[in-house]
Amino acid sequence: MKSFEESIAWQRAMDLNEAVDIALAENRNWGFRDQLFRASLSICNNIAEGHEMPTKAHQLRYLWIAKGSCNEVCSMLHLARRRKYFPPEQIDRMMALQDQTARLLRTYIKTKTTGWRDLPGAMALLGLWFNLTTPYFLR
Repeated sequence: MKSFEESIAWQRAMDLNEAVDIALAENRNWGFRDQLFRASLSICNNIAEGHEMPTKAHQLRYLWIAKGSCNEVCSMLHLARRRKYFPPEQIDRMMALQDQTARLLRTYIKTKTTGWRDLPGAMALLGLWFNLTTPYFLR
């Protein structure tokens, strides 16, 4: 990916933020409104912020923060459903977008944390390489 805008997770997070913003237009619970909007905004902003970080560790940090914000949005949407803050179809749409974003973030995180050592046969290949390149008296 050349830019964070190409990330499907970022695109879904932006869709989620837009849906949240529209749903909150009539909400008078200012604390809930502010928290839900900030959490949904945090998802796309952390994906963007981590995109060009210099190391995988830095990138993963921002992806985990985005994933945490995604979980926060999910929790708040469950509360909104219980309190009947929004129509059910609006909550269903936001929950679907949140779920898609969370799944994509999990995939990105897994992709960045899976290394060559997790490939089938990689450890055997590493052992063979070690035996072929290391002098006998050092083994």
